[in-house]
Amino acid sequence: MNAIELTKTLIGYDTVSPKSNVEVMDFLTDTLESVGCEVERVEYNDPAGTLKVNLIGRKGRNTSERGLALLGHIDTVPAIGWSENPFEARIVGDKMYGRGSCDMKGSVACMIEVASRYDASDLHAPLYVVITADEEVGYFGARAVAEKSEMFKQHGFPQYGVVGEPTELKAVYAHKGAVRFSVTAHGRAAHSSTGEGDNANLKLIPFLSEMREVHQELTTDTQYYNSEFTPPFTDWNITISDGECTANITAPRSVCTINYRPMPGDDPQVWIDRGRDAAEKYGLAFDLFINAGPVRTPPYADIIQAALEITGDTKPHTVAYSTDAAVFSKHMETVIIGPGSILQAHTVDEWMALDQFEKGSSIFSQFVDRFCVSSNLR
Repeated sequence: MNAIELTKTLIGYDTVSPKSNVEVMDFLTDTLESVGCEVERVEYNDPAGTLKVNLIGRKGRNTSERGLALLGHIDTVPAIGWSENPFEARIVGDKMYGRGSCDMKGSVACMIEVASRYDASDLHAPLYVVITADEEVGYFGARAVAEKSEMFKQHGFPQYGVVGEPTELKAVYAHKGAVRFSVTAHGRAAHSSTGEGDNANLKLIPFLSEMREVHQELTTDTQYYNSEFTPPFTDWNITISDGECTANITAPRSVCTINYRPMPGDDPQVWIDRGRDAAEKYGLAFDLFINAGPVRTPPYADIIQAALEITGDTKPHTVAYSTDAAVFSKHMETVIIGPGSILQAHTVDEWMALDQFEKGSSIFSQFVDRFCVSSNLR
């Protein structure tokens, strides 16, 4: 199995999060089985009713050891404004371009290449390759795996997990969470000159004023800071949409969306309640649709110390974004480490350097050697 060739194939599937991923997961089911994995498919319907599939590939002996999981997602963010077809991989110089090349089809391909290198008889503890849906829009796939996997119910969750997000192959022990809610005001459309309308935007203004105060608190009051992160404060990002209502029509509907990233040690519910209470006070509809907590694996944990030894780094890192570890860290000891740079993720003309494929596969393979092959398992 060759990670570069497999990534080129995976980029060819349009797996933008809202779309069904059944076709690519059918392909990956065959791929995992071809490299000797037992495969479980975990299916669910997303909030829009679209069928989604997650895969768990398992290789190795049925022992008391819980083993290691290589964890990745197959969905991508939308591709708008590209100079070339985003779903056709292109190699130019030392880079592979295509949506998902970096985040994170390239990493998933490295994981499958690594799984292909081992016979089941080589493994003293099981190796899992877990590929999820909907990481980009709320970790719905990871939640489905955690709640519904018969394989994990039967054998127990792996003891260790490697989440292969693009970190330039640096070990990450902690990241911020992801909380997102919307608040909706309803009005009545009319030509603005008639005085017959009811402008929904005006109804949002008092709520927005309170949300601005929350933003100021979280970004300027040092009691809420966490020096482990850069920046040391959370974001309370506010976006507003009235459907691009034209200037001479009173907006019938206006939506404010808040994105909040709690840090380890925070109590997210305090801030969620601030938003909900303010919405209710002004007669607005509140909808919490993403609520994923932060992640912090102690730096002295086995998986983090192994990552430092494998990479030769002197200390682990933190990142400001969130990953499927928000779900899986509740069930296994996790590290976030993978090929590519977050600076290329979600960008127009996304790319990954070609040397990251070999390096990524090497790093993942060393985790397998340590936690699945070694007879001196921790």
